[in-house]
Amino acid sequence: MAPAEPGSHCPTSPRGPLCKNESELHRKIEVANGDILVTRHRFGGFLFLLYTRHMERIVELTVTGMNAEGAAVAVHDGKEVFVMGLLPGERALVDVRRKKKGHMGIVREILEASPRRILPTETHHLSCGPWQTMEYALQLELKKNILEELFPEQAITMIPADKLSGYRTKIEFSFTDRDLLGEPAPLSLAFHERGGGARRLALPEGCMLASEAMNKAALAVVEKLRVQGLPSRSLKTLILRESKSSGQLLVLLYIKDEITINCTLDDIPGASGFHVYFSTPLSPASVITKVLRDEGEGTLTENIQGKEITYAADAFFQNNVSMFSRSVERMRAHFPQAAKAVELYSGVGTIGLLLADRAEEMVGIETVPSAVVNANENAKRNGITNYRAECLFAEKMDPAVLDGADVLILDPPRVGLHKDVIAMVRKKTPKTIIYLSCNPVTQARDYALLQDLYGIVLLEGYDFYPQTPHMESLLCLTIR
Repeated sequence: MAPAEPGSHCPTSPRGPLCKNESELHRKIEVANGDILVTRHRFGGFLFLLYTRHMERIVELTVTGMNAEGAAVAVHDGKEVFVMGLLPGERALVDVRRKKKGHMGIVREILEASPRRILPTETHHLSCGPWQTMEYALQLELKKNILEELFPEQAITMIPADKLSGYRTKIEFSFTDRDLLGEPAPLSLAFHERGGGARRLALPEGCMLASEAMNKAALAVVEKLRVQGLPSRSLKTLILRESKSSGQLLVLLYIKDEITINCTLDDIPGASGFHVYFSTPLSPASVITKVLRDEGEGTLTENIQGKEITYAADAFFQNNVSMFSRSVERMRAHFPQAAKAVELYSGVGTIGLLLADRAEEMVGIETVPSAVVNANENAKRNGITNYRAECLFAEKMDPAVLDGADVLILDPPRVGLHKDVIAMVRKKTPKTIIYLSCNPVTQARDYALLQDLYGIVLLEGYDFYPQTPHMESLLCLTIR
């Protein structure tokens, strides 16, 4: 860091230039000076200047397409620039920033808008639902286009969402006590600003992707924290989880300091459980390092197709229950009667339990011990005797697990299938594969490694996540 530039009128001290009386220097600003970015930082009463190479250019771009991650694609200096918040065909002024993995852009001004652009519901939409700015019909068209590019020459159907807001069963908020200029502000819920580094956007009303009950509970918690005078640096995240069938609502507060929280379950409207966890500041993730408070319920139960599925507060569960149920119905239509089936990445057993009535035997494979316990308890609770879950890593399990399997069900994380799982499938060749994916890019990659053995009999996109570029895709394969 360098001292303040001449003419800043800041009295000096042994620790640096003192700027307490220069209010305009209390703010972080950026000045482009050729290829050098000059950033002023205030720490207490001291001003420091950080000089870095300026990697930002404001240029005029025209969108030529969309990529598989849902960003608009334009070309600058012969290289692709990816911009979230623009629509096909639009022309805009964009800050182009060079990144290790390519060029990204931030919209500064739209010069020529698409006729299919609409006003977003929220000012923070780029941080949660960046496709709020387009007609819903266009959202479906673009998602179908993504699948068509990943799976050329395949007949694809895109299944629309039944709700455009309030559909999520889980939402995670951060916190901020600064405004956009970095000045002190009342503590608020927040999302990280897309393209804004560590900067966070205040959410005075919560988020439209969460239900009214979830937002109301979250705002009640942040009000208690605000009254207590807690700074955002002591807080990590606030997670809310809701059962859409029972209305149960769990509130999970993760904090970075082991302090007393002056908020109880009774202070949170509609909540059935309130849990406070110390979460190590060494990790940005919402991990439980120590339980500081447990009040009320610690699990949720969702009724799906007449089955009661219970899961823990920290377990994986589908974020759009109604759309998930519709996808399972399509799986059922391609599940042979009385088949022996294995489900990898089975979680709390939801898919396997819902399809168990079609199977002679259903085995779930899951790495998280508590989820395995939940799955076996869910089978017992629902009177399902032909299901069992085992705690194994899919890529490390004995390939013999797949011996005699007629059907293999896959619902992996976004990274898709491990290469060792692909190898097992190629060796054991179950007759039918049912593959539900939250990342069609890795799903297409995995299918490319199996397409010499399997053919596609069904490929459908499900809009689990309207207002966002994300979706689930259902791929049903049969042995050639």
